[in-house]
Amino acid sequence: METIVSTCNINGEPDAAPMGITIKTERTVEVKPYVSTITYQNLAATKCAVINLTMDPELFYITAFKEAIPEGKLPTMIFGKAKSVVAPRLLTADSHIEVEVQSVKTLENEKAEVQCGVKLIKASRKYPQAYCRAKSATIEGIIHATRLKVFLKQGEEKKEQVLDLLERFRICCDIVNHVGPSSRYSNLMSDLARKIEEWRRESESPS
Repeated sequence: METIVSTCNINGEPDAAPMGITIKTERTVEVKPYVSTITYQNLAATKCAVINLTMDPELFYITAFKEAIPEGKLPTMIFGKAKSVVAPRLLTADSHIEVEVQSVKTLENEKAEVQCGVKLIKASRKYPQAYCRAKSATIEGIIHATRLKVFLKQGEEKKEQVLDLLERFRICCDIVNHVGPSSRYSNLMSDLARKIEEWRRESESPS
């Protein structure tokens, strides 16, 4: 499942980032962050996190690309306290899962395998919503872009993956522009397309 994982450092400073999780059992989930990320550093230091479930593209966007926010830092007002762990939760998430780290294993692909035990699951009451293809395509495009940002830095080694992700992102853009032109979704995708072009230029320029 695609989620937003929120953590804090040992000083209590909150952070959040989109991250896929795998449900292993009814009480165990697995997270695989890159070891270079703040999420991994916080998980290793505090041994807990909150997994936030949401379908809000803007929440995915600002937590994925903090350079899009003034001062490049998530505002503290979007966070609240978790009940069973010392970690922040996102106040506007549809539901959240509070977890404790049970084990951390470093993998060969610069990632870590973090097994977490579920401490608490909390769901908010929410009005029914109609399915919107533009909304879903925007979230999918954001997820592709987070991977693009990493792979573009790795040059020729990830060339095939970059080309595949660029095509997937283009398809998402086409869907958004078709069913949601001049919407907040198309605005997000346009801004993200500009960022991707900047990353491509940076990756092609001599170091």
